[in-house]
Amino acid sequence: MARVPWPSGGALGLLVGLAMGLGSSIALADADGPDFYVVRGVAHGDVLNIRAEPDPDARKVGEIPPDGTCVRNVGCQGGLTFQELTELSPAEKEKRERENPRWCKVEYRGVTGWVAGRYLAEGDCRTSGAGEVPAAPEHGGPRNWEVTGVSGGLHLRERPSATAKVVATYAPGTVLDNLGCLRAEDGVWCDVQKIGGGPRGYVAAQFLKPAVSPDGTPAMGPDDSALRAGKGEFDATGPIPCARYAGQPMTQCQMGVARAGGGYATVVVTHPDGRKRAIFFRNGIAIGADTSEADGYHEFSARKESDLHLIRVGPERYEIPDAVVLGG
Repeated sequence: MARVPWPSGGALGLLVGLAMGLGSSIALADADGPDFYVVRGVAHGDVLNIRAEPDPDARKVGEIPPDGTCVRNVGCQGGLTFQELTELSPAEKEKRERENPRWCKVEYRGVTGWVAGRYLAEGDCRTSGAGEVPAAPEHGGPRNWEVTGVSGGLHLRERPSATAKVVATYAPGTVLDNLGCLRAEDGVWCDVQKIGGGPRGYVAAQFLKPAVSPDGTPAMGPDDSALRAGKGEFDATGPIPCARYAGQPMTQCQMGVARAGGGYATVVVTHPDGRKRAIFFRNGIAIGADTSEADGYHEFSARKESDLHLIRVGPERYEIPDAVVLGG
């Protein structure tokens, strides 16, 4: 049976009014549809489930509140055609809807999946552009973001656009580097990368909040720890356990640490033979070292046991307490 494109303007209003006047929750069928929907007909205190497939028994991947807005339309299937809506009797419409229910693929707050189309109405997303663009760290903004406000995951996209290719998905609580934000497509998008490495891209700013650092507050402003360490401007010095070669027993190396607050620090370790190694911490996490082509770009790894960071740089081993990184 032939389909017709989603009607616009007054025609849409007439059809929505007609469907509501029939006293049913029948949704309109369309080929393209509006850019965004709003949720209608879901009871207060209930939610509209987002499912992995267009099936009421499919796995739930997220949910939308009964007053949800900015529900992006990815495409619909099933439901009544314009001809069925205008020509069938109420009983025939209800029967046809049961036989061929309308499902719409949507994206809401970073979660993509299928919802029952009868609970959707045409809407917009003008509110997505509200709010100021968050500052980058060099302008006093937070150094890191935490993913929040999503029940499934937040999509990282190649470009600042809801239609751009998804390159990664972040679970709630994931900590990201703040690489700057901008306004695009009537919304605010932030350039991010997972702390410690990974693909770089854009996420919607509305699902980010400043990440709380190990000292209990968000780390704000630029990280100058590496610059200060390079100048020998250390906040503390002292010995730490170290070993330079595989199989070598741990000995003591002198270290100096330059801290930038919020668990950001650069630790410079000097071995007994005078060779140095810089180890970088961000948000209380050991993320890398100053390896080079000359020493073979040694593989870096780190794990934490209680308050002790156990670090390997190729054959080298280091044990750095939290107190060195955080102070106190």
